[in-house]
Amino acid sequence: MKQDYPLKGTVETVTIQLEAHVVQIIKAMEQETKHSFSEITNTAVKRYISSHKDFLPPGYKKPKNDAL
Repeated sequence: MKQDYPLKGTVETVTIQLEAHVVQIIKAMEQETKHSFSEITNTAVKRYISSHKDFLPPGYKKPKNDAL
């Protein structure tokens, strides 16, 4: 499970808005696990995408280097 968190491949910086309590929870997780905020958030988003493939447009082709 620990190997799921490190960022792999090319990364991009994005600006998002999160509810304040979500940020506080992620910061607490970051302190406890020593995984970065980005690693925790990236893993959560990847799991969300994996669970909600029905949100993708029909015929969507994932990038070749996609690890989902």
